Amino acid sequence: MTIDDYRVQFGWPKRHMAQEAGIDTNTLKSAIDGKPVYRATVGKIAYAINQELQRRGENPIKYTELEGVAFAD
Repeated sequence: MTIDDYRVQFGWPKRHMAQEAGIDTNTLKSAIDGKPVYRATVGKIAYAINQELQRRGENPIKYTELEGVAFAD
C-alpha cells in the first residue's frame, strides 16, 4: 500500500498525518507524490502508520514496504 492508501484508510487529512509523523505537510506531499525523500522521513511516516495499525490490532509494516516511495539517500 502507498502512504496515501494508509492515510485514506485511517481517515486522516494530510495535515493530521504529517503531524502524527512529526514532519511538514509539504514533505508529506512530496513523499505521497513520489518525489525523493530521506529514509529517516519515511521512517517517521511508517512509525505514525504503525501506531495507528497497532491501535487497530493490525500488524506493523516496514518503511521499505511502502509503495511508490522514492528515497533521496
